Amino acid sequence: MRRELPTRPSLDHLKKQAKDLLDAHQRADAEALARIRAAVPSFAGMGDAELARAPFALHDAQSAIAREYGVKSWSELREEVASRLAGQPLPEELMRALLNLPFPEAVGMALRDAWARRPEGVAAAKLPLPDTLPLVAMRDALLTPGALAPICVGRASSKAAIDEALARKPATLAIFTQHAPETEDVDAASLYPIGIEAIVYARIPDGERAWVVLEGVRWIALESIEAASSRHPIARVKAVHLVPGDAAEVSALAAALREQARPLAVALPGGSRIVAMLDDLEAGPLADLVIANLPVAVAEKARYAAEPKLTERLRIARTLTEALAASGGATAR
Repeated sequence: MRRELPTRPSLDHLKKQAKDLLDAHQRADAEALARIRAAVPSFAGMGDAELARAPFALHDAQSAIAREYGVKSWSELREEVASRLAGQPLPEELMRALLNLPFPEAVGMALRDAWARRPEGVAAAKLPLPDTLPLVAMRDALLTPGALAPICVGRASSKAAIDEALARKPATLAIFTQHAPETEDVDAASLYPIGIEAIVYARIPDGERAWVVLEGVRWIALESIEAASSRHPIARVKAVHLVPGDAAEVSALAAALREQARPLAVALPGGSRIVAMLDDLEAGPLADLVIANLPVAVAEKARYAAEPKLTERLRIARTLTEALAASGGATAR
């Protein structure tokens, strides 16, 4: 049975479909067994009785639902949903909040345009990571994958790196954060070792400075900074691959983090939107979203980024969120 996603798909609705299919398998429902047999090749040759007895977990149900919608896996289905939603207009409540932040009106308009172009970021994440990227050093912030943000740059080298990125396809660069914000001429030792490949959507001049609207694409590690033939440094980078850990432990930690983060997210601009995102995201992107919005020291965010194990990242995010809640604070970045 081939299904078509609606114009504005809901990941929550798709999760419910998978749960319903799992429940129907446990009841040995004949229609559900037929759907599973038709969708998942590993069950194709089984009769009803054999299929009803076969181990069938939630991830199997999610795989069946994904294949009914014409993709090979649940992760591909999630990416398709994210891509479609990214092209939707920026939610008005979030747009109003963004426009009230202290940046020029042109930057707010560029953010609106960037939101509609976010499928470009999804596509960039699927491409091989370049060995080298133009480098921008951030003084006092750390970007995470999926975070859409305006940043203000003043160094000539940073503006030159952004110009080179905009000449590339896709328009990506490396963002690494400085240990000390006051450092002007950065080298590898002056930067935290884990950063972000980011896609640049717009560059808006502002006197001697420039605003840049960009989105984090994926975590990257800094191997070295090469002497540049141009006016900016070049980062030699490699991809960061998380160690996933035990699936049950990851699921439990992610569920606990969602519960801790939900009341704090309400205080953010566009909080209702972020609360909905918390429920839709898998463990890794969930932890990244929470860390991106916690008002904690850059060193704490860098400690999170440097952790290679997903379970430990979730624990760090939980610990920081718990401490913030205990202090009576609210996430705002």
